[in-house]
Amino acid sequence: MKTFKPRLIILTLLFLIINGCVVKSLFPFYTSNSVVFEKKFLGNWVDTENAKWNIQPFQEVILKENKKTSPSELDDDQFAMYNKFKKGYVVYFEKDSTKSSFLAMAFKINNQLFLDVTPIEDSEFDGLKNDLYKLHLIGTHTLAKFDLLNDNEIDIKWFSSDKLEELLKENRIKIKHEKVGFWDTIVLTASSEELEKFIKKYMDSKDEDKWKTDVEFNLTRVND
Repeated sequence: MKTFKPRLIILTLLFLIINGCVVKSLFPFYTSNSVVFEKKFLGNWVDTENAKWNIQPFQEVILKENKKTSPSELDDDQFAMYNKFKKGYVVYFEKDSTKSSFLAMAFKINNQLFLDVTPIEDSEFDGLKNDLYKLHLIGTHTLAKFDLLNDNEIDIKWFSSDKLEELLKENRIKIKHEKVGFWDTIVLTASSEELEKFIKKYMDSKDEDKWKTDVEFNLTRVND
């Protein structure tokens, strides 16, 4: 991740499991108008499975990784990336000696915080020698409901793909999507604007199980 060069990536076993259970999209779930920066998300955390989470501002990370002190010192590509994700976070995730990093963008709809998460780098993938396999992989956007319970506790619930499939089968929602790959994985193809409209409508629904999910993380802050 030293230069944040775009790359095709695969995730750790844990995130592969997550990625099979959560809703995926080709486009971000947010637009520039809904993006927020929440300082309380920063810092070191541990979840109930003893995995470690280190959250840092994207702007600081990209300067540090490129050994620069000012954005004006970045090359054109890096400067564009700096500005594009200037309100984002880099999430360093470590479990069982396996390390991954993700870009997280916080955004707010109807006073509810959400996270749009995309992968950046994975230690196991970097060691994968099957280049042909790598060529067929692409990172997607996933959506999580993000609740700051207090200064020292966070709850993150990913939008369940099972729930989405149920809604589509029952014709309770209409949103652009395709089934792709060997497993017929549902991937949303709607624009970011359409995705935001969907989230607003979904949040207003009376479905009590709308955020029922198998992919939930409860984080507790630890000393830096």
